[in-house]
Amino acid sequence: MAEYLLAFEVDEETEQVFVHGDPAGLEYFAKKLMDIAAEAKSGNFPHDHLFTEEWGGHELSSQQQSENMKIINHVKVFGWPTSEGGKPYVKT
Repeated sequence: MAEYLLAFEVDEETEQVFVHGDPAGLEYFAKKLMDIAAEAKSGNFPHDHLFTEEWGGHELSSQQQSENMKIINHVKVFGWPTSEGGKPYVKT
């Protein structure tokens, strides 16, 4: 189990994502994003997974932070080398 708070939730309409974190959790997430950005800047296509303990990981907290919200158990972060994102690489 993580020694920090880092939780993602969605509202009932799944139109908004809420990120909850204490300083250590937010620093962990920021570092993860910076590592992915550096790899993408080098022309690679990095991605990483963040899971709650219930889903076999330890990167995300699983304690619900807000009423009427749903906790997200799996967050997958992609890094793309250009602003076109994954579109040039997705098979149609």
